[in-house]
Amino acid sequence: MVQVAHIRYDGGALLLPAQDPYDREVVFEEAECCARRHGSVGVQVGRKEMRISISQADARVPCGECRHPIGLMSFVVDRHRLCAHCAKRYLGCRDQ
Repeated sequence: MVQVAHIRYDGGALLLPAQDPYDREVVFEEAECCARRHGSVGVQVGRKEMRISISQADARVPCGECRHPIGLMSFVVDRHRLCAHCAKRYLGCRDQ
């Protein structure tokens, strides 16, 4: 079965392959780019869902997993805000 990632934003959507960790890394980077352009995007890879948004107010909020500040981009999974590192791990991206 081919796994496809859905990136949804106001006014459009993007479908990308998400078969392996490298594909999911590309999906993550494209979703970040779309969030910068559109303000907020939804990402779905298989049954995993996430919302990515830009907010200066959230920059010092601690990550729900590692407790480091999340920065200007927040990644929300099941109402928990994550930093980029933990969000990549959630989606199954390749290790850095």
